[in-house]
Amino acid sequence: MEHRFIYVQGQPGENGLSVGWLEMRERMVLPKVGLFACFSGGSNTGSLTGMAALEVVKRLGSETVGICSLPAILNEVPRQSAMMRQIEKLVVVDGCHNACARELLADKGIVPDVYLNLEEDLHLTKQGPFSSLAFTDDEVTRVADAIVAAVNRCLAGLEAQNKKPNSVLELNSKVQTLGD
Repeated sequence: MEHRFIYVQGQPGENGLSVGWLEMRERMVLPKVGLFACFSGGSNTGSLTGMAALEVVKRLGSETVGICSLPAILNEVPRQSAMMRQIEKLVVVDGCHNACARELLADKGIVPDVYLNLEEDLHLTKQGPFSSLAFTDDEVTRVADAIVAAVNRCLAGLEAQNKKPNSVLELNSKVQTLGD
């Protein structure tokens, strides 16, 4: 397994960096897939995006998928922005037709590799404001399954990208052999 580390410029005490942050940085492995969930909590579908996202991280592990902080990206928090830019693939999950997470990220120039909308793609019904807890465990499982499928599509794309250079090298080798 390849370990990827973020690079933080500076020494402890410089630029607001603490020794604790630098030590944590050395242990940190960025996930292959970043996950932005609406997680508004204002309605059942918004809550479902967050609950299911947490379930996906439990299932797949934080080296495979990690939840990215939408508020931190919107507020341009430097550390979060730098880490997010290093993640290879992004999945965005919205709870309803308003597509808040996707639209807010688009305003920052961020486009997901895979997009999932609970109303449109899974035909779940948003019950409106203040319905934060109006969902079932079965719905959390169903949404988590859909997010896992989205993450797997991203991982398959990464595998294809990683294989592409090898096949080009193999092709060049075959062309050289034929030319000899």
